[in-house]
Amino acid sequence: MPELLPFRIHFEDPEIPPIDLDASGAENARQLAASRRCVPAGAIRKVKIIREIPGSEAAA
Repeated sequence: MPELLPFRIHFEDPEIPPIDLDASGAENARQLAASRRCVPAGAIRKVKIIREIPGSEAAA
């Protein structure tokens, strides 16, 4: 089973909030986000891998 990565998807319409989800790749994340927000894939502006989890701090 492929490793899942955390993605944040941004949409062209500012009324649609970004969605965070786990997917095996960018194209898969795009398809999941489009289906969850009930929009066509063309309505997605940006697909980004989340490098840091908010609220987590590196141990020093």
